Amino acid sequence: MTYALDTSIILDFINGKSSVLTQFHYVIKDKISVVIPIVVDYEVSRGFYHTRSAYKENTYKKMRLYCPVIEVNARIWDSAASIWATLRKTGQTIGDADILIAAHCIENGYTLVTHNTKHFKPINELQLMDWT
Repeated sequence: MTYALDTSIILDFINGKSSVLTQFHYVIKDKISVVIPIVVDYEVSRGFYHTRSAYKENTYKKMRLYCPVIEVNARIWDSAASIWATLRKTGQTIGDADILIAAHCIENGYTLVTHNTKHFKPINELQLMDWT
């Protein structure tokens, strides 16, 4: 099993939310694979340019030592386009970044760890978990 972290969970980690810290330490201790989709890395990193919090940025950099950032490939882009079209046909919409994150997880068999499970629910193939 591999967990992919969403932005909401990473921000909870950076802000010291105990339930997220506990779960993160548990999976690292048990050598369960944890990754960060490149889109999530972008969302988190852009915040550091806005807030200029050296402490939070350093905390995230330490977290990334245990969680490789995974790039997007053509297969993921195609899956994202399919997800977008499926949602559009049913009148549901979510942002492109979240569609890419979902496609990343589906195509690689990752479980997405997010606090926004309701937000991702319309994507049937996506496995979700909430550490909060």
